[in-house]
Amino acid sequence: MEIAKKQKFIFAFGGLGKDAMFAMSTVMAFYFIDLIGVSPLFIGTMMMVVRVWDAINDPIMGGIIENTNTRMGKFRPWILIGSFLNAIVLIFIFLNPNLPADSLRLYAYITIFYTLWGMTYTLMDIPFWSMIPALSQSQKERESITVLTRLFTSIGFFIISAGYLQIAQLLGGGETVTAQIRGFFFLALIVSLVFFFSELWLSLSVKERIVPKNENRVTLKKMLELLRKNDQLLVVMVVVLIANFVLYITSGMAIYYIIYDVGQPELFIIFIGIGGVLQVIGSLTFPLFKRRFTRKQIFNASVVLQMLGFISLFINAFVLDNFLLLLFTFGGFIFIGQGLQMVLQTVLISDTVEYGEYLLNERAEALAFSVQTFIVKLAMGLSLGVIGLGLELFQFVPAIGEVRQPQTAVTLVGMRVLMFILPIIGLFISLYIFNKKHTLDENKYSAIVKILKERGAYEEDALKL
Repeated sequence: MEIAKKQKFIFAFGGLGKDAMFAMSTVMAFYFIDLIGVSPLFIGTMMMVVRVWDAINDPIMGGIIENTNTRMGKFRPWILIGSFLNAIVLIFIFLNPNLPADSLRLYAYITIFYTLWGMTYTLMDIPFWSMIPALSQSQKERESITVLTRLFTSIGFFIISAGYLQIAQLLGGGETVTAQIRGFFFLALIVSLVFFFSELWLSLSVKERIVPKNENRVTLKKMLELLRKNDQLLVVMVVVLIANFVLYITSGMAIYYIIYDVGQPELFIIFIGIGGVLQVIGSLTFPLFKRRFTRKQIFNASVVLQMLGFISLFINAFVLDNFLLLLFTFGGFIFIGQGLQMVLQTVLISDTVEYGEYLLNERAEALAFSVQTFIVKLAMGLSLGVIGLGLELFQFVPAIGEVRQPQTAVTLVGMRVLMFILPIIGLFISLYIFNKKHTLDENKYSAIVKILKERGAYEEDALKL
Protein backbone atom coordinates (compact mmCIF):
# COMPACT_ATOMS: atom_id res chain seq x y z
CA MET A 1 0.00 0.00 0.00
CA GLU A 2 1.34 3.43 -0.97
CA ILE A 3 1.84 6.03 1.76
CA ALA A 4 0.76 9.57 0.91
CA LYS A 5 3.64 12.02 0.43
CA LYS A 6 2.25 14.40 3.06
CA GLN A 7 2.23 11.58 5.62
CA LYS A 8 5.82 10.72 4.77
CA PHE A 9 6.90 14.32 5.23
CA ILE A 10 5.15 14.75 8.58
CA PHE A 11 6.59 11.51 9.88
CA ALA A 12 10.09 12.41 8.65
CA PHE A 13 9.87 15.89 10.20
CA GLY A 14 9.15 14.18 13.51
CA GLY A 15 12.50 12.47 12.98
CA LEU A 16 14.22 15.85 12.67
CA GLY A 17 12.99 16.95 16.09
CA LYS A 18 13.70 13.53 17.56
CA ASP A 19 17.35 13.42 16.49
CA ALA A 20 17.98 17.06 17.37
CA MET A 21 16.96 15.96 20.86
CA PHE A 22 19.15 12.86 20.65
CA ALA A 23 22.13 14.96 19.50
CA MET A 24 21.81 16.96 22.74
CA SER A 25 22.48 13.76 24.67
CA THR A 26 25.72 13.19 22.76
CA VAL A 27 27.10 16.58 23.87
CA MET A 28 26.21 16.10 27.53
CA ALA A 29 29.58 14.50 28.30
CA PHE A 30 31.45 17.44 26.77
CA TYR A 31 29.20 19.89 28.64
CA PHE A 32 29.79 18.27 32.03
CA ILE A 33 33.50 17.46 31.55
CA ASP A 34 34.83 20.47 29.64
CA LEU A 35 32.55 23.23 30.95
CA ILE A 36 31.24 22.16 34.36
CA GLY A 37 34.49 20.39 35.25
CA VAL A 38 33.09 17.03 36.34
CA SER A 39 35.47 14.04 36.41
CA PRO A 40 35.60 12.22 33.03
CA LEU A 41 35.79 8.90 34.90
CA PHE A 42 32.57 9.64 36.78
CA ILE A 43 30.69 10.79 33.67
CA GLY A 44 31.82 7.80 31.61
CA THR A 45 31.07 5.27 34.34
CA MET A 46 27.70 6.80 35.20
CA MET A 47 26.58 6.81 31.59
CA MET A 48 27.52 3.17 31.13
CA VAL A 49 25.66 2.15 34.30
CA VAL A 50 22.53 4.01 33.18
CA ARG A 51 22.64 2.14 29.88
CA VAL A 52 22.53 -1.12 31.85
CA TRP A 53 19.22 0.05 33.27
CA ASP A 54 18.07 0.67 29.71
CA ALA A 55 18.76 -2.98 29.00
CA ILE A 56 15.84 -3.71 31.31
CA ASN A 57 13.76 -0.63 30.61
CA ASP A 58 13.61 -0.67 26.80
CA PRO A 59 12.24 -4.21 26.19
CA ILE A 60 9.75 -3.71 29.02
CA MET A 61 8.57 -0.50 27.37
CA GLY A 62 8.28 -2.42 24.10
CA GLY A 63 5.97 -4.90 25.83
CA ILE A 64 3.85 -2.10 27.30
CA ILE A 65 3.44 -0.55 23.85
CA GLU A 66 2.44 -3.91 22.36
CA ASN A 67 -0.37 -4.12 24.93
CA THR A 68 -1.58 -0.57 24.28
CA ASN A 69 -4.95 -0.23 22.59
CA THR A 70 -6.43 3.25 22.22
CA ARG A 71 -8.38 5.23 19.63
CA MET A 72 -5.02 6.75 18.59
CA GLY A 73 -3.53 3.29 18.15
CA LYS A 74 -0.69 1.87 20.21
CA PHE A 75 2.16 4.09 19.07
CA ARG A 76 1.04 7.73 18.94
CA PRO A 77 -0.02 8.12 22.60
CA TRP A 78 3.46 7.15 23.75
CA ILE A 79 5.15 9.40 21.18
CA LEU A 80 3.18 12.32 22.56
CA ILE A 81 3.68 11.51 26.25
CA GLY A 82 7.35 10.66 25.84
CA SER A 83 8.25 13.77 23.87
CA PHE A 84 6.59 16.06 26.42
CA LEU A 85 8.36 14.48 29.40
CA ASN A 86 11.71 14.18 27.61
CA ALA A 87 11.65 17.86 26.66
CA ILE A 88 11.16 18.86 30.31
CA VAL A 89 13.99 16.60 31.51
CA LEU A 90 16.44 18.03 28.94
CA ILE A 91 15.87 21.53 30.29
CA PHE A 92 16.72 20.36 33.82
CA ILE A 93 19.91 18.64 32.61
CA PHE A 94 21.25 21.92 31.24
CA LEU A 95 19.86 24.00 34.11
CA ASN A 96 23.21 24.39 35.86
CA PRO A 97 22.55 24.11 39.65
CA ASN A 98 25.91 25.82 40.42
CA LEU A 99 27.09 23.02 42.71
CA PRO A 100 30.80 22.21 43.22
CA ALA A 101 32.09 20.04 40.35
CA ASP A 102 33.24 17.25 42.69
CA SER A 103 30.27 17.33 45.08
CA LEU A 104 28.01 14.35 45.72
CA ARG A 105 24.99 16.63 45.24
CA LEU A 106 26.04 17.46 41.67
CA TYR A 107 26.80 13.80 40.96
CA ALA A 108 23.32 12.87 42.21
CA TYR A 109 21.68 15.66 40.18
CA ILE A 110 23.41 14.60 36.96
CA THR A 111 22.72 10.90 37.51
CA ILE A 112 19.01 11.35 38.28
CA PHE A 113 18.23 13.56 35.31
CA TYR A 114 20.44 11.63 32.88
CA THR A 115 18.59 8.45 33.88
CA LEU A 116 15.24 10.18 33.46
CA TRP A 117 16.33 11.47 30.07
CA GLY A 118 17.02 7.93 28.87
CA MET A 119 13.73 6.58 30.21
CA THR A 120 11.56 9.35 28.77
CA TYR A 121 13.34 9.24 25.41
CA THR A 122 12.53 5.53 25.29
CA LEU A 123 8.84 6.35 25.71
CA MET A 124 8.75 8.05 22.32
CA ASP A 125 11.65 6.56 20.38
CA ILE A 126 10.44 2.95 20.41
CA PRO A 127 6.92 3.76 19.13
CA PHE A 128 8.34 6.24 16.59
CA TRP A 129 10.41 3.63 14.74
CA SER A 130 7.82 0.93 15.40
CA MET A 131 5.32 2.82 13.25
CA ILE A 132 7.31 2.23 10.03
CA PRO A 133 6.35 -1.45 9.59
CA ALA A 134 2.82 -0.52 10.69
CA LEU A 135 2.47 2.08 7.91
CA SER A 136 2.96 -0.34 5.02
CA GLN A 137 4.07 -3.88 4.33
CA SER A 138 5.64 -2.99 1.01
CA GLN A 139 9.45 -3.10 1.19
CA LYS A 140 9.58 -0.30 -1.39
CA GLU A 141 7.33 1.98 0.68
CA ARG A 142 9.20 1.17 3.86
CA GLU A 143 12.51 1.97 2.21
CA SER A 144 11.05 5.20 0.83
CA ILE A 145 9.83 6.49 4.19
CA THR A 146 12.98 5.23 5.93
CA VAL A 147 15.26 7.12 3.51
CA LEU A 148 13.23 10.33 3.93
CA THR A 149 13.12 9.94 7.71
CA ARG A 150 16.84 9.25 7.90
CA LEU A 151 17.41 12.36 5.79
CA PHE A 152 15.50 14.46 8.32
CA THR A 153 17.05 12.74 11.34
CA SER A 154 20.49 13.42 9.86
CA ILE A 155 19.59 17.09 9.44
CA GLY A 156 18.34 17.34 13.02
CA PHE A 157 21.39 15.54 14.39
CA PHE A 158 23.77 17.52 12.18
CA ILE A 159 22.44 20.96 13.19
CA ILE A 160 23.13 20.26 16.84
CA SER A 161 26.24 18.05 16.66
CA ALA A 162 28.03 20.39 14.24
CA GLY A 163 26.94 23.74 15.59
CA TYR A 164 26.35 23.32 19.31
CA LEU A 165 29.49 25.23 20.37
CA GLN A 166 28.81 28.18 18.08
CA ILE A 167 25.09 28.19 18.88
CA ALA A 168 25.78 28.06 22.63
CA GLN A 169 28.28 30.90 22.34
CA LEU A 170 25.80 32.96 20.32
CA LEU A 171 22.90 32.33 22.69
CA GLY A 172 25.09 32.77 25.77
CA GLY A 173 26.68 36.01 24.59
CA GLY A 174 30.35 35.00 24.42
CA GLU A 175 33.08 32.39 24.37
CA THR A 176 33.76 32.24 28.10
CA VAL A 177 32.85 29.08 29.98
CA THR A 178 30.14 30.95 31.88
CA ALA A 179 28.61 32.28 28.67
CA GLN A 180 28.69 28.84 27.06
CA ILE A 181 26.97 27.23 30.03
CA ARG A 182 24.23 29.86 29.77
CA GLY A 183 24.04 29.31 26.02
CA PHE A 184 23.63 25.55 26.41
CA PHE A 185 20.57 26.14 28.59
CA PHE A 186 18.92 28.31 25.91
CA LEU A 187 19.85 25.76 23.26
CA ALA A 188 18.23 22.99 25.33
CA LEU A 189 15.10 25.11 25.64
CA ILE A 190 14.86 25.68 21.87
CA VAL A 191 15.51 22.01 21.03
CA SER A 192 12.88 20.93 23.56
CA LEU A 193 10.23 23.11 21.92
CA VAL A 194 11.07 22.01 18.37
CA PHE A 195 11.12 18.40 19.50
CA PHE A 196 7.76 18.44 21.26
CA PHE A 197 5.86 20.31 18.54
CA SER A 198 7.27 18.11 15.74
CA GLU A 199 6.07 15.00 17.60
CA LEU A 200 2.72 16.64 18.35
CA TRP A 201 2.21 17.25 14.62
CA LEU A 202 3.09 13.63 13.88
CA SER A 203 0.78 12.29 16.61
CA LEU A 204 -2.18 14.28 15.32
CA SER A 205 -1.60 13.53 11.62
CA VAL A 206 -0.22 10.03 11.03
CA LYS A 207 -1.75 6.67 12.01
CA GLU A 208 -0.68 3.06 11.67
CA ARG A 209 -2.33 1.09 8.88
CA ILE A 210 -1.26 -2.53 9.49
CA VAL A 211 -3.64 -3.85 12.13
CA PRO A 212 -2.85 -7.32 13.54
CA LYS A 213 -5.87 -9.56 14.03
CA ASN A 214 -4.22 -11.28 16.99
CA GLU A 215 -5.24 -9.44 20.18
CA ASN A 216 -3.47 -11.63 22.75
CA ARG A 217 -1.61 -9.65 25.38
CA VAL A 218 2.18 -9.76 25.27
CA THR A 219 3.46 -11.12 28.58
CA LEU A 220 7.03 -10.86 29.85
CA LYS A 221 7.56 -14.57 29.12
CA LYS A 222 6.24 -14.19 25.58
CA MET A 223 8.30 -11.06 25.06
CA LEU A 224 11.53 -12.85 26.01
CA GLU A 225 10.54 -15.76 23.74
CA LEU A 226 9.97 -13.41 20.81
CA LEU A 227 13.38 -11.83 21.27
CA ARG A 228 15.18 -15.14 21.86
CA LYS A 229 13.73 -17.02 18.90
CA ASN A 230 13.97 -14.22 16.35
CA ASP A 231 17.56 -15.06 15.41
CA GLN A 232 17.70 -12.51 12.58
CA LEU A 233 16.70 -9.73 14.96
CA LEU A 234 19.53 -10.76 17.29
CA VAL A 235 22.03 -10.69 14.41
CA VAL A 236 20.91 -7.22 13.33
CA MET A 237 20.96 -6.14 16.98
CA VAL A 238 24.66 -6.98 17.35
CA VAL A 239 25.59 -5.38 14.03
CA VAL A 240 23.66 -2.17 14.79
CA LEU A 241 25.22 -2.01 18.26
CA ILE A 242 28.71 -2.07 16.77
CA ALA A 243 27.80 0.40 13.99
CA ASN A 244 26.43 2.93 16.46
CA PHE A 245 29.31 2.41 18.87
CA VAL A 246 31.68 3.37 16.04
CA LEU A 247 29.48 6.36 15.13
CA TYR A 248 29.42 7.75 18.68
CA ILE A 249 33.11 7.11 19.31
CA THR A 250 33.82 9.17 16.18
CA SER A 251 31.44 12.02 17.03
CA GLY A 252 32.37 12.00 20.73
CA MET A 253 36.14 12.04 20.22
CA ALA A 254 36.14 14.41 17.25
CA ILE A 255 35.94 17.55 19.36
CA TYR A 256 38.83 16.48 21.61
CA TYR A 257 40.89 15.30 18.64
CA ILE A 258 40.43 18.50 16.65
CA ILE A 259 40.86 20.88 19.59
CA TYR A 260 43.87 19.25 21.23
CA ASP A 261 45.60 17.09 18.60
CA VAL A 262 44.96 18.97 15.37
CA GLY A 263 45.08 22.18 17.39
CA GLN A 264 42.46 24.14 15.43
CA PRO A 265 39.15 24.28 17.36
CA GLU A 266 37.53 26.39 14.62
CA LEU A 267 37.71 23.38 12.29
CA PHE A 268 35.33 21.31 14.42
CA ILE A 269 32.13 22.86 13.04
CA ILE A 270 33.49 22.53 9.50
CA PHE A 271 34.49 18.88 9.99
CA ILE A 272 31.19 17.86 11.58
CA GLY A 273 29.24 20.07 9.17
CA ILE A 274 30.78 18.43 6.12
CA GLY A 275 30.29 15.08 7.83
CA GLY A 276 26.61 15.77 8.33
CA VAL A 277 26.15 16.68 4.67
CA LEU A 278 27.99 13.54 3.57
CA GLN A 279 25.89 11.37 5.89
CA VAL A 280 22.79 12.78 4.23
CA ILE A 281 24.28 12.06 0.80
CA GLY A 282 25.08 8.53 1.95
CA SER A 283 21.49 8.06 3.10
CA LEU A 284 20.09 9.36 -0.18
CA THR A 285 22.24 6.97 -2.22
CA PHE A 286 20.51 3.93 -0.72
CA PRO A 287 17.67 3.83 -3.33
CA LEU A 288 20.26 4.09 -6.11
CA PHE A 289 22.32 1.20 -4.76
CA LYS A 290 19.16 -0.80 -4.06
CA ARG A 291 18.35 -0.95 -7.77
CA ARG A 292 21.53 -2.87 -8.58
CA PHE A 293 22.78 -4.51 -5.39
CA THR A 294 21.44 -6.70 -2.60
CA ARG A 295 21.21 -5.45 0.98
CA LYS A 296 24.13 -7.63 2.00
CA GLN A 297 26.28 -6.13 -0.74
CA ILE A 298 25.27 -2.61 0.30
CA PHE A 299 26.08 -3.40 3.93
CA ASN A 300 29.52 -4.75 3.02
CA ALA A 301 30.26 -1.68 0.90
CA SER A 302 29.24 0.71 3.71
CA VAL A 303 31.47 -1.06 6.26
CA VAL A 304 34.49 -1.38 3.94
CA LEU A 305 34.19 2.32 3.07
CA GLN A 306 34.32 3.23 6.76
CA MET A 307 37.24 0.91 7.47
CA LEU A 308 39.24 2.46 4.63
CA GLY A 309 38.50 5.89 6.06
CA PHE A 310 39.63 5.01 9.58
CA ILE A 311 42.79 3.21 8.41
CA SER A 312 43.70 6.20 6.24
CA LEU A 313 43.06 8.65 9.09
CA PHE A 314 45.26 6.52 11.36
CA ILE A 315 48.10 6.76 8.83
CA ASN A 316 47.43 10.48 8.37
CA ALA A 317 47.70 11.10 12.12
CA PHE A 318 50.79 9.01 12.88
CA VAL A 319 52.76 9.39 9.64
CA LEU A 320 51.61 12.64 8.01
CA ASP A 321 51.02 14.65 11.22
CA ASN A 322 47.32 15.38 10.61
CA PHE A 323 47.46 16.81 7.09
CA LEU A 324 44.15 18.73 6.96
CA LEU A 325 43.13 17.99 3.39
CA LEU A 326 43.47 14.26 4.03
CA LEU A 327 41.60 14.59 7.34
CA PHE A 328 38.54 15.86 5.49
CA THR A 329 38.97 13.50 2.51
CA PHE A 330 39.28 10.30 4.51
CA GLY A 331 36.70 11.48 7.03
CA GLY A 332 34.33 11.75 4.07
CA PHE A 333 34.61 8.01 3.41
CA ILE A 334 33.48 7.35 6.98
CA PHE A 335 30.52 9.72 6.93
CA ILE A 336 29.17 8.47 3.60
CA GLY A 337 29.41 4.87 4.81
CA GLN A 338 27.66 5.75 8.06
CA GLY A 339 24.83 7.51 6.24
CA LEU A 340 24.25 4.50 4.01
CA GLN A 341 24.35 2.15 6.97
CA MET A 342 21.87 4.17 9.05
CA VAL A 343 19.15 3.66 6.46
CA LEU A 344 20.01 0.01 6.07
CA GLN A 345 19.83 -0.80 9.78
CA THR A 346 16.27 0.52 10.08
CA VAL A 347 15.20 -1.41 6.98
CA LEU A 348 16.79 -4.61 8.31
CA ILE A 349 15.01 -4.31 11.67
CA SER A 350 11.70 -3.67 9.90
CA ASP A 351 12.08 -6.95 8.01
CA THR A 352 12.52 -8.89 11.25
CA VAL A 353 8.95 -7.96 12.27
CA GLU A 354 7.43 -10.21 9.61
CA TYR A 355 10.13 -12.81 10.17
CA GLY A 356 9.25 -13.00 13.87
CA GLU A 357 5.53 -13.12 13.02
CA TYR A 358 6.18 -15.97 10.61
CA LEU A 359 8.07 -17.98 13.23
CA LEU A 360 5.91 -17.32 16.30
CA ASN A 361 2.52 -16.11 15.01
CA GLU A 362 3.00 -12.88 16.94
CA ARG A 363 3.43 -9.45 15.34
CA ALA A 364 5.55 -7.24 17.61
CA GLU A 365 6.84 -4.04 15.98
CA ALA A 366 7.44 -2.30 19.31
CA LEU A 367 9.49 -5.18 20.66
CA ALA A 368 11.67 -5.25 17.54
CA PHE A 369 12.30 -1.51 17.69
CA SER A 370 12.75 -1.52 21.47
CA VAL A 371 15.86 -3.51 20.59
CA GLN A 372 16.98 -0.72 18.25
CA THR A 373 16.36 1.94 20.89
CA PHE A 374 18.16 -0.08 23.52
CA ILE A 375 21.22 -0.81 21.41
CA VAL A 376 21.49 2.77 20.14
CA LYS A 377 21.48 4.08 23.70
CA LEU A 378 23.72 1.24 24.85
CA ALA A 379 26.16 2.09 22.06
CA MET A 380 26.09 5.74 23.10
CA GLY A 381 26.62 4.81 26.74
CA LEU A 382 29.45 2.41 25.93
CA SER A 383 31.14 4.96 23.69
CA LEU A 384 30.88 7.69 26.31
CA GLY A 385 32.09 5.28 28.94
CA VAL A 386 35.07 4.25 26.82
CA ILE A 387 35.83 7.91 26.02
CA GLY A 388 35.59 8.92 29.68
CA LEU A 389 37.71 6.00 30.85
CA GLY A 390 40.17 6.50 27.99
CA LEU A 391 40.63 10.20 28.71
CA GLU A 392 41.21 9.40 32.36
CA LEU A 393 43.75 6.63 31.58
CA PHE A 394 45.58 8.82 29.08
CA GLN A 395 45.71 11.64 31.64
CA PHE A 396 43.52 14.21 29.91
CA VAL A 397 43.71 17.61 31.65
CA PRO A 398 40.34 19.47 31.61
CA ALA A 399 39.99 23.23 31.36
CA ILE A 400 40.90 25.28 34.44
CA GLY A 401 38.50 28.18 34.76
CA GLU A 402 38.31 29.76 31.33
CA VAL A 403 41.53 28.26 29.97
CA ARG A 404 41.96 24.92 28.15
CA GLN A 405 45.16 23.10 29.14
CA PRO A 406 47.80 21.62 26.79
CA GLN A 407 47.91 17.81 26.65
CA THR A 408 50.90 15.47 26.84
CA ALA A 409 52.14 13.34 23.94
CA VAL A 410 50.72 10.26 25.70
CA THR A 411 47.28 11.87 25.85
CA LEU A 412 47.36 12.78 22.17
CA VAL A 413 48.36 9.24 21.15
CA GLY A 414 45.55 7.91 23.36
CA MET A 415 43.07 10.16 21.58
CA ARG A 416 44.18 8.72 18.24
CA VAL A 417 43.74 5.17 19.51
CA LEU A 418 40.20 5.95 20.67
CA MET A 419 39.36 7.83 17.48
CA PHE A 420 40.72 5.34 14.93
CA ILE A 421 41.78 1.92 16.28
CA LEU A 422 38.63 0.96 18.21
CA PRO A 423 36.30 1.72 15.25
CA ILE A 424 38.47 -0.39 12.90
CA ILE A 425 38.24 -3.39 15.22
CA GLY A 426 34.49 -2.94 15.71
CA LEU A 427 33.74 -2.65 12.01
CA PHE A 428 35.73 -5.77 11.19
CA ILE A 429 33.75 -7.76 13.78
CA SER A 430 30.40 -6.48 12.46
CA LEU A 431 31.38 -7.38 8.89
CA TYR A 432 32.19 -10.93 9.93
CA ILE A 433 29.01 -11.44 12.00
CA PHE A 434 26.65 -10.07 9.35
CA ASN A 435 28.05 -12.17 6.52
CA LYS A 436 28.19 -15.29 8.67
CA LYS A 437 24.78 -15.11 10.37
CA HIS A 438 22.34 -12.90 8.44
CA THR A 439 20.09 -14.97 6.13
CA LEU A 440 16.95 -12.81 5.78
CA ASP A 441 17.51 -11.61 2.21
CA GLU A 442 14.99 -10.06 -0.18
CA ASN A 443 13.76 -13.37 -1.59
CA LYS A 444 13.23 -14.95 1.80
CA TYR A 445 11.35 -11.87 3.03
CA SER A 446 9.00 -11.91 0.00
CA ALA A 447 8.24 -15.58 0.57
CA ILE A 448 7.43 -14.89 4.24
CA VAL A 449 5.05 -12.04 3.38
CA LYS A 450 3.24 -14.29 0.93
CA ILE A 451 2.79 -16.97 3.60
CA LEU A 452 1.51 -14.42 6.12
CA LYS A 453 -1.08 -13.15 3.63
CA GLU A 454 -2.24 -16.68 3.07
CA ARG A 455 -2.60 -17.14 6.81
CA GLY A 456 -4.70 -13.97 7.05
CA ALA A 457 -2.60 -12.87 10.00
CA TYR A 458 -3.44 -9.16 9.63
CA GLU A 459 -5.35 -6.68 7.57
CA GLU A 460 -4.35 -3.31 6.19
CA ASP A 461 -6.39 -0.31 7.12
CA ALA A 462 -7.36 0.96 3.66
CA LEU A 463 -8.44 4.38 4.94
CA LYS A 464 -7.12 7.12 2.65
CA LEU A 465 -4.87 9.26 4.84
